[in-house]
This record gives sequence, C-alpha cells and structure tokens, in this order.
Amino acid sequence: MNYSSFARRLRGYGKKEMAYLKEVLDGGQLSIFDDTVGMVRRFQNAFAKYTGSRIAMARNNGMNALAEAVSISGAGVGTEVLCDPVVHFGALAALYFNSVPRFVDIDPDTYLMDPDSLKANITPNARAVIVTHLWGLPARIDEIRDICRKHKLFLIEDCAHALGARWKGRHVGTFGDIGMFSFQEYKQLSTGDGAMVTVQDRKLAHNMETYGRFPGKVPLVMTLNWRMNEMTAAIGLAQLARVDEIIQKTYNVTLGIFNAAIADCRWLKQRLVPKEAVQAGYWFACKWEGDKFGMDYRRFKKLNEKLGIGLRFGFNETAPYEFEFFRKAKAYGHQCPYKCPFYLKRSNYVYRRGLCPVVEDVMPRLITVNLIFLSIEEAKRQAKKLRRAVEIMDEG
Repeated sequence: MNYSSFARRLRGYGKKEMAYLKEVLDGGQLSIFDDTVGMVRRFQNAFAKYTGSRIAMARNNGMNALAEAVSISGAGVGTEVLCDPVVHFGALAALYFNSVPRFVDIDPDTYLMDPDSLKANITPNARAVIVTHLWGLPARIDEIRDICRKHKLFLIEDCAHALGARWKGRHVGTFGDIGMFSFQEYKQLSTGDGAMVTVQDRKLAHNMETYGRFPGKVPLVMTLNWRMNEMTAAIGLAQLARVDEIIQKTYNVTLGIFNAAIADCRWLKQRLVPKEAVQAGYWFACKWEGDKFGMDYRRFKKLNEKLGIGLRFGFNETAPYEFEFFRKAKAYGHQCPYKCPFYLKRSNYVYRRGLCPVVEDVMPRLITVNLIFLSIEEAKRQAKKLRRAVEIMDEG
C-alpha cells in the first residue's frame, strides 16, 4: 500500500493548514522571539488546554526537548539519570549533558518502567528520572511521581508515543516536572518534526523560556536553541483539532483489530492494559510465550515471512546497555561520562548483562506492528494472516 497517500488522507492536510500558513506568510514573521501572539503561542495555548497542562512550550523536535529537560534537571557530571531500558532516547538525552544513564527494569506484562526497580536503583548520584509511556500506554506514573518526590528527583515524562493517553483520567505529561510530546512524522500528531513540552511550575517555565530565547546576550546556563518556528506551529495547530478523531477512529481501531486476532491464543500474550489506563493507539505489541508450550519461535517467524503478515520480532533485540555505544562509552570518544573521575569515585556502576533481567527476557519475545501508516482495511488483512499463522501453529 502507498503509506504516504494513506497518511495524507488520514491527516487531512488541507484548507485549515493552508489558511494558517498563509496567515504566517502574510504576517512576514517566520520565527517570533518575544511575547507576540503568533502561531507558536496559539499552538501552545491550545495544546495546554488539550492536555490539561498549566503551560505548554513548543520545541523543534522531541530529542532536543528531552535533552533540554535533562539540562535543567540538575543532572550533569558525576550524576545519574534513571531511564527505562526498552528505548534508548532517554539515555541519549542524559549523555548530552554528561550524566550517566542508569537503567531501570520493566514490568513483564506492560513493558513499562517498574516502580519497584526504580526504587532499587536510586543512589545518592541520582538527579532525574525519564519514564517512557511506551507505544501509547501510560506507565504507573502516579507511583513513579511519588517516588521521585520522596527522593527529590526531577521527573521527565517521555510522551512521544502517547498523545491522547491518560492515567486515572489525567493526561500523561502532566504528572512530572516536564512532559515531552513528539510531532515527528511517525507520531499520532505530525508536523514533520517538532515537539511540545508541558510544565506545571511557572518558575521553571519562565527559566526555560528565558534561557532558550538567545536574545544576543551570553546565556545564563549551558543551553541550545530549542525553538519551534511559526510555520511548523501552523501545521500543529490545525492538526491538533482533528487528532482525537485520528486516534479514536483509526489507531485505536487498528490496535483493537490486532488484539482481537490473538485474543484466544495461549502462547501470544496480549499486552496488559491496567484498568487505570487509557491507551492511545500507536503500536500493537504482544509477547511470544510459545516456548512454554513446546513451540518453535523460528517456525512462527518463517510463517510471518511466508504469509506476509508484517510482524517485527524482538524490537531492538536487546537492552540499550548491551549495545557497544553504551557499553564502550563511545559518546565522546574518551569514555566520558562513565569513566569520569567525578563519577568513578562515587560509583562502580557498569553496563553488563543481568542489569535488567526482565527486559532481557522480554525484548527478544516482543512482537510488534507500527500502526501509524496502517489503514483499517490493511490492518484487517494483516490480522487475518496473523490469525491463520496462529491456527497453523496450533495444528502442530
């Protein structure tokens, strides 16, 4: 299928986007540095209202927004940022500001940060926590928030996959000190590239705004230019008006189609969605447990190829700390920040197999489908093939 064509139809880029873009061009100002109410300010206000956040601040992309969050968290040389170990983006953000990523294990049924493992990994070196609401499902964010408050840790919510997701009725990104939402092309809301950070503390937001403006003076802290331009905000403002419909009528529907296809399968375990959570469709995920029933994983993978189902196996195959980039400290070419004397005299933490035993077991078992450019009709076709593969495996 032509994914670009489907994406255009789904997102409906059209008159509203063109009208907002024309408004920007007619105004003659493509980037605003002061308090003028332009598209960025309008997008920020609309996004804050959508999420229930006190403040929203537009950024140029999600990775930069995560790095900015680390930059004002208190983390730095000789300190640790606690991250979940399925995706590696939080760990990269920590490295940008010379802090050591310390990995926290996951719950085996949700694939999200385990609060008990978080508590076990807190040391005097810890300064911040980055928790990912992976593939549209909220982590147990109220428990994680309470742990962070108790230990005075800065809490960053990575909501890149989770626009529209809620925990106990409250939108993710509003529990921690900062929430980050990505608008890259493969997200529920796309501006091509872009992001939004949500902040509840006005003083923190003021400092972030002051540091990021670059008014021609030397900045007060080490920072970069994170700003979103007016044209990107124009697209975002138009798309925000229809994002709920896109999520509910397409992504949640396709997610449900795949879940239904394996509903009675003993050896493909559905992802657990806690009763407190509202998941926003992004990726379908389940877990292989065929080995517990004497089944051959390689055979199932071959059926995927033969039937053309389109499943991805193992996600990244292993935890981030097992990749050479992290294990051999290649970020700066001289083993910083892991071998920094300021850190070594305070910690003997090293990356090794066994740090997070649950993710090491779960990762190769993960089976996923990216739903972002998948139509309902194509999801039904793929799910039918998946169902047939289940039947063949069950037949022996």
